[in-house]
Amino acid sequence: MQNHQNCHHTADDHASRSLEAGLTIDPVCGMQVDPEATAHHAEHDGKAYHFCSARCREKFIAEPVRWLSNSPAQDIEVAEGAMWTCPMHPEIRQDHPGSCPICGMALEPEMVDPDAGPSEELVDMTRRFWIGLALTLPVFLLEMGGHLFSVIHHLVPMQISIWIQFALATPVVLWAGWPFFQRAWDSIRTRNLNMFTLIAIGTGAAWSYSVVAVLAPGVFPDAFRAADGTVAVYFEAAAVITVLVLLGQVLELRARERTSDALKSLLGLAPSTARLISADGESEVPIEDLAIGDNLRIRPGEKIPVDGVVIEGASSVDEA
Repeated sequence: MQNHQNCHHTADDHASRSLEAGLTIDPVCGMQVDPEATAHHAEHDGKAYHFCSARCREKFIAEPVRWLSNSPAQDIEVAEGAMWTCPMHPEIRQDHPGSCPICGMALEPEMVDPDAGPSEELVDMTRRFWIGLALTLPVFLLEMGGHLFSVIHHLVPMQISIWIQFALATPVVLWAGWPFFQRAWDSIRTRNLNMFTLIAIGTGAAWSYSVVAVLAPGVFPDAFRAADGTVAVYFEAAAVITVLVLLGQVLELRARERTSDALKSLLGLAPSTARLISADGESEVPIEDLAIGDNLRIRPGEKIPVDGVVIEGASSVDEA
């Protein structure tokens, strides 16, 4: 049986697909570009760059160093080993975990590693969610509980309530929600506005307004102030939105993790060794040590470790 190793095919497929298509990466937006089809080109330090639109070309010419130091293309150029990509924008590829500069989604590994541990991003987002939830519940009760139970406003005066809300909501917005601000900044920098742009603007505006209302209520007109001199704050809205978005991220990442676990289980069914025929006889070797052209012996009932061509013998194989 002549061997054609799966992993070799996989690596060759990725390389040949890029070479056959002749595509390059737009350093501004990260999109794949056909140099022969596009009319937008520029040169910097003796190297030619190609762009998907005149707008990307103009931005690159204005600040080439900025785009070359931050563009997704730089991550792609160091692509060796594990690669990460966006399910919604497969043209985005890099050699480390992160978020898509176009839609903000968490990147996924192209190849599943059976020995990989839990997703670091899932662990991080889960921690942020639970800590954020613990801090948000008191803020929600202080702000909204008084509308249901007026005794709460009598127990906790408004002057004290807004300071407690400020102390509890600030770490929720600025720490638990920090990944959303990072993704929003990336979306603004690359001119690919997405839902994280809206989330960051909404929670950031509500929190910033409320901070000014607490620290400098005198800057607001009299119509904005209550009888006790306080100004209405929206810490509760900023914290609740942040926690709800974190919950959505956790659920999404858990769904991806279950899919990844299912693939790992399938990979675990594949044999890890093969029976190699060489000049010295037969020997059991790890499939990672096989090369194209090796001859293997597959006995009846054994699993076929790699793709190949039958060169001698016959048998029945269950392809299920």
